[in-house]
Parts: sequence; C-alpha cells; structure tokens
Amino acid sequence: MDCHRHAVNDFDLQIEMNTLELNMLMEQGEVLPYNESRADELEQKKLKLLLGKRFHQNAMNAYWYYLAKMGK
Repeated sequence: MDCHRHAVNDFDLQIEMNTLELNMLMEQGEVLPYNESRADELEQKKLKLLLGKRFHQNAMNAYWYYLAKMGK
C-alpha cells in the first residue's frame, strides 16, 4: 500500500510541475500563439499523469479495503 501512496505523492509533484510550466507559457491568462503546441503537449501530459494517479489511488483504496475486511 505504501508504494501506491508514494506513487500518488510523486504524481502530485509532477502535476504541480506541469501546471507551473503551463503557467509559464501564458501571458495574462492566455497561451501565447507561439506556445500553443507546447501547451497542448502539457495538457496531454497532465491527463496521463491524472490517469496514473487515479490508478494508484484506486489500488491504494483496494488494499485498504482488503486489509480492513481481513481485520474483522
């Protein structure tokens, strides 16, 4: 279960870094035209990171449920 918790923490860091990089491509809340392709890449990366985080979060919850059920 701890390996999934560590993975979720790592995904949080990567998502935070991705968001920061995306914000650096913006000026006054809008992506500059010459940064649009990089911004699209970062949005796709963020989606992949969120899907990975979801997988590990679900696995961690499944392990917790199994351990709680066995403890009864």
